[in-house]
Amino acid sequence: MIIDSHAHLYSFDNIDSVISEAENNRVDTIISISTDLESSQMNIQISEKYNNVYCAVGIHPCDVEKHKISDLSQIEKLSENKVNLAIGEIGLDFYHSTDKKELQYEFLDLQIDLAQRKKLPFVIHARGCYEELISFLSSKEISSDFVVHCFTGDKVIAKKLLDLNSYISFTGIITFKKSDELRKVAEYIPNNKLMIETDSPYLSPHPKRGKTNYPKNLVYIAESISSLKNIDYETFCNTLRENTVKFYRL
Repeated sequence: MIIDSHAHLYSFDNIDSVISEAENNRVDTIISISTDLESSQMNIQISEKYNNVYCAVGIHPCDVEKHKISDLSQIEKLSENKVNLAIGEIGLDFYHSTDKKELQYEFLDLQIDLAQRKKLPFVIHARGCYEELISFLSSKEISSDFVVHCFTGDKVIAKKLLDLNSYISFTGIITFKKSDELRKVAEYIPNNKLMIETDSPYLSPHPKRGKTNYPKNLVYIAESISSLKNIDYETFCNTLRENTVKFYRL
């Protein structure tokens, strides 16, 4: 059995069947990650309803403009619920917009502080900004575990993050035909620092690419990386599970 370490269950209308299909495909636990205050509230409700679903609450860098700093007090309150296991996803995104860099940094800084105050791990989104993210994290004293989700960087970036004690998480992108370089990075990542995720409903892995993604598709990512690393599939799934359980303190 494996754990989908990063999905967005609030995006689905048919959550019952999404969870059931995942279980039938040996994905027995799902962490539903938030992007704003509304999805954080929804994720708490979903996680309270389903025994095998937990969540992370937080404000995504692409959503900071629609929030006030004061909204973080509500995020903090939500984070205290027993079904919440982390703060996320938080981070920087200079791919979609560079207009509000300072605001992105401010929200990231405050949410990392929140995670550390609550003794929670945090989940980082980074796009078009790996070097800036590394520089920022290096400037802070980080005591909480953190993971950079949907990693698409090279080995140099991966090493810098590993040196900061980051976990690295891969999505269905690892299965794409043109992802040869990313597959080399996945081979390089130490097994005890690696996690996988669907990021559903986005980024469906091959052979489901182009379709809505679901947690049940996590197996394609696990199969791809276990093959790359030449590790027995069941052994690799056990390692992934141990890593995710340790990170989220399940």
